[in-house]
Amino acid sequence: MVYYIENGNDGKIGLYQTADDLHVLSFFKSFRENILDLNREILDDLGYDYEGINITNMWGNIMRAGANHPPHTHSNNFLSGVYYLKTEGDTAPIQFFDPRVQSSILVPRRKTNTIYNSNMMQFNSITGVGFIFPSWLQHWVRTNETERISLSWNIQVNGHYGEPHTLQNAYIKEK
Repeated sequence: MVYYIENGNDGKIGLYQTADDLHVLSFFKSFRENILDLNREILDDLGYDYEGINITNMWGNIMRAGANHPPHTHSNNFLSGVYYLKTEGDTAPIQFFDPRVQSSILVPRRKTNTIYNSNMMQFNSITGVGFIFPSWLQHWVRTNETERISLSWNIQVNGHYGEPHTLQNAYIKEK
């Protein structure tokens, strides 16, 4: 997979991203099936009632030394993820931000930052490790000192959204 992504590299400085349709290529079939299985497991563990899921986008990233990836979300999707194919040395961690603006109004001093008391959590970029997160969760990668290669994807959940007869419900189905 690394070779596939590197082979399309445009040689430009900064962040390089492939086309976002890697999930339809037979070369990525095994990876695609693993992603779908993991996302189904997460949805089941979270107690969601759904009819199916599909990958809406999957793309490769080469983040070169000196590049960063500004804060962003993955709008119009339900879950998103990243899997690190190749990291070198001290790559910048991915950082996720608490979207609750009011959560930082009154914050006692912390002994240590935890997922329960911090408005930002970061995770190291390690070859062979991935993260799946809600698509609405803002995240970024600060300036990277070494190159890293990753695959990212977005998932849409098919089925009923909201409660019936509320005029705030929807039905999403796969094409």
